[in-house]
Amino acid sequence: MGLTSGSFTTLMIVVAVASVLAVVWLWPRLARGRLLSVAGRLGLIAASQVLVIAAFLVVFNGYFGFFGTWAELLGRAGSSQVVPVVRAGSLSRSVIITATDPGPLPGGKALPRSGPSAAAAGPSLTGPAGHGSDSSPAQAGRLLMVSIIGRRTGISVAGDYVYLPPQYFQPAYARARFPVVLVMTGYPGSALAIVTRLGVPSTAARLVAARLATPAIYVMMNVSPVMPRDTECTNVPAGPQVESFFARDVPLAIEQAFRAQSSPGGWAAMGYSTGGLCATKLAMLNPRQFPSAVALAGYYKALRDHTTGNLYGGSNAYRNENDPYWRLQHLPDPPVSVLVTSSKIGEKTYPGALKFLSLVRPPMRAYSLFLPQGGHNFGSWTRELPQSLEWLSQRLTPAVPAGGQPFVRS
Repeated sequence: MGLTSGSFTTLMIVVAVASVLAVVWLWPRLARGRLLSVAGRLGLIAASQVLVIAAFLVVFNGYFGFFGTWAELLGRAGSSQVVPVVRAGSLSRSVIITATDPGPLPGGKALPRSGPSAAAAGPSLTGPAGHGSDSSPAQAGRLLMVSIIGRRTGISVAGDYVYLPPQYFQPAYARARFPVVLVMTGYPGSALAIVTRLGVPSTAARLVAARLATPAIYVMMNVSPVMPRDTECTNVPAGPQVESFFARDVPLAIEQAFRAQSSPGGWAAMGYSTGGLCATKLAMLNPRQFPSAVALAGYYKALRDHTTGNLYGGSNAYRNENDPYWRLQHLPDPPVSVLVTSSKIGEKTYPGALKFLSLVRPPMRAYSLFLPQGGHNFGSWTRELPQSLEWLSQRLTPAVPAGGQPFVRS
């Protein structure tokens, strides 16, 4: 039973309610003043409280997507054995597909059909893989669960996702290479939350169907490939080289495995919360690889706490190099574009976003998207996502189909 499955959540709620009812029913039977009865009452209260808190945490985790699997929760996700289920001949050894269209796509959200018949047929709901004609990749795209092996850094991850747009499977685009958006979670997080909670594949598909965005490959990853440690996307001295993993290994693996672009303008970075910091850092440190980035409620100050450990080898200079504020104040601004989103009321990242925007100078460009109010949650981020993807699409190099006429946004 999955950690975020509806059945497990329902079970935990039922057990929690049953524990409260058990306290009410058994309380009079333990009314005697003996020590054993008092201990029994205390035990009932403690057990009920633990179960109620556990149920709350399960619901809380399901909403925010902190942990997607039991392995992630227990800190064993990075060392789990990968068993290939589907393997395409064009894939490199750095990318292994472990599932195609895993579960309803994506989380029961509508993926509009694309292609010549899409206008007449209208939007449709894609179900589990292999069920119904609407699951055709050329109409709804394809969601892949993947493992990625970092050849340069030695970092390997499992349980991340790649979304290929419908155009990827259409004959006109058989030789076309597509732009790529790297999307990262917050910390702690699960890549599945990008699919089911943030709804990146479904939102991107709807925008493409409405010709508001260009078709792109979306690589959706946990921001911390060495869970449970929070690396803040840093090359840790004598430790995991996470910034290089995202900036070098992941693009190389995706470009070898799929028809992905490698030229400037072919890649962009996006993330929420900690993923927003990472997207910004990746763009500022690697402007050729990620000339544009979106920070959904991101923060811009390098952190260090009990989850990060010693990220900078005790060097204040190296910590500054990983601090976007410091870089903007002391180094030449890189030629990149960054979209900063937040909420004016209810979002703790708003003051930091204003400070970041005030420090940007040419040739760097910064844009803002601020909601009137909203919290640090998926409710706010899903409201910001459509405009963010449209903004990114305007900066990506579109895929060119046969005949040389690129996808045109309306």
